[in-house]
Amino acid sequence: MSEYLFTYGTLRLNQDHPMASLLAENATLAGLAVLPNAKLFRIDWFPAMVPSEDKKECVIGDLYQLKNNSVLEKLDEYEGIGVGEPPFEYKRIKIKVNTHQKEIDCWAYFYNYPIPPNAEIIESGDFLNP
Repeated sequence: MSEYLFTYGTLRLNQDHPMASLLAENATLAGLAVLPNAKLFRIDWFPAMVPSEDKKECVIGDLYQLKNNSVLEKLDEYEGIGVGEPPFEYKRIKIKVNTHQKEIDCWAYFYNYPIPPNAEIIESGDFLNP
């Protein structure tokens, strides 16, 4: 059975990034999704998603159904998982997101370092429409 992946930043649909193109070639866009109890920060040019205790905070992103689960290995490398010494910059976690039709189990990348003091919170929860 194929897996789903929730993307919220550089991997989202139509992003001008080689890894977004790789994902688009190896997955089918299932639509927009919302991850409750999460918040988003801008760290330099890229986003960082972290869990939140506040139920009102959520992150908006694209949900992909993977055609081949092996693409996750390449995405893990891009996200800094298993590169260098732990702790790694991101960690991939199985979560539940809400679509307009139902709740879906999927993978998502969470930032695994402390949020830098100069990071900008993205109040909208949407990296493409801050």
